[in-house]
Amino acid sequence: MQNRISITQLLILLFVVVLATSCSNGRVGGPSRPSFTEYVGIKYIEVRREFSNGYSFNWYGFQQEPEWVLRFMSEDSVMVYSPFEKKFLHYPIYFDHDSVFNVAREWIRLKTINKDSLVFQLLMVENKEISKDKSNVFMRFFSEDYIKRNNINPKILQRPRPQDTVYVKSLIAKANRNPTNPDSCFAARNPVQLLSINPGVKVEQSHGIADIMNPSKAEEYLNPNYKITINGAYKDFTHNFTVVVDERGKMHLGKFLVDDEFRESRTRVLNGIIEVYLQKYLKIIPGHTLGMPHSSEIMLYLRGYKAP
Repeated sequence: MQNRISITQLLILLFVVVLATSCSNGRVGGPSRPSFTEYVGIKYIEVRREFSNGYSFNWYGFQQEPEWVLRFMSEDSVMVYSPFEKKFLHYPIYFDHDSVFNVAREWIRLKTINKDSLVFQLLMVENKEISKDKSNVFMRFFSEDYIKRNNINPKILQRPRPQDTVYVKSLIAKANRNPTNPDSCFAARNPVQLLSINPGVKVEQSHGIADIMNPSKAEEYLNPNYKITINGAYKDFTHNFTVVVDERGKMHLGKFLVDDEFRESRTRVLNGIIEVYLQKYLKIIPGHTLGMPHSSEIMLYLRGYKAP
């Protein structure tokens, strides 16, 4: 009888322990919400943003740039500096699960936090699920007090590191080995410049459609578009196509849409326009990354008007 009572008591004790653990975690089967109370009022400055491989650039030329400055105002709110609006903006902090929060319209996972430093993992959420393959960016912050105590210049830490330069050089070597192949080049951090040297040719540069609610510097260089108007052309025409501008500033015909039966003739026409008008009447400065010129692809919207 005593053995039966002991077993029953043991089962009750185990149940109470499990129940208490679940309650202390804030949710059954999940960890509790990390607290920011201890860090309210601390100003954190982002000093490094990089992919999980340690580089701040990817194969396409996209550069992760540290730009956040934040200050926790309470357990559930934060002020984040907006480089677009040039001021601090107030955002609520929404907790989801497993150290996952939504802050400043971004999903992040809190990796570590103390009074000197902070590390976030940027998360890509698709169909309400976190994509493990695309959630590969990490943000490192130092507190303003830590920076002052150690006489650190955050602007120096925010610059690309030597390993970034080595990686970019490998991309450049590949791009310059195949200057006519759009698939071998990558976006230049400082895009191609097209400057008209003929009064009959007008160039306007745009950067695609930016997200007004969440603007990004990347819009300025990942997909550069150029509207070119040629007055005094051999006839009226409209063409949209890409070109690869190599490290020397020479244009190579890239991609365009046309039925297969007209591809050969359209290729001849577009190559002729490049040679007769664009190479002749434009000063073409190749794109460059970290000060190094390389092949990059740009989009051209071309309009020609026949001379009266």
